[in-house]
Amino acid sequence: MLRFAATALTCLALATPAAAQELLGGYFALIGPQDLTNSKGVRLKNFCAIVQQDRANFHKFGIRHEYDDYDPWFTNVSARQKISADCRIGAGSEYIPNAVLRGEQRFIRVQVYGRGGVPQFVVVHEGAG
Repeated sequence: MLRFAATALTCLALATPAAAQELLGGYFALIGPQDLTNSKGVRLKNFCAIVQQDRANFHKFGIRHEYDDYDPWFTNVSARQKISADCRIGAGSEYIPNAVLRGEQRFIRVQVYGRGGVPQFVVVHEGAG
């Protein structure tokens, strides 16, 4: 019984940081051709880097697609770096990264998770539906 209690407490302690993450909000974006290259014109080969570039284009360079939403979290470089550092693909949207990497435009929904209003990671889903 004591062993079970110790194991349960350990699991609870490990789960606490994840539980502290909260959904801060989200935004919709259309990933278009301008988002596929970085600001130096180099083709991006990582889907999460493309999502990050979309936000740089939106906030820094003023490149906005018709369906791009504003977000209050990724207005500066250090915040945007968190997108490519910890970007996850939502269940059922696993095909989106390959489609984008092939150069297809895709409408995505990005959920932003963090603590105290500071983003820690994002989850990307198909934007339609």
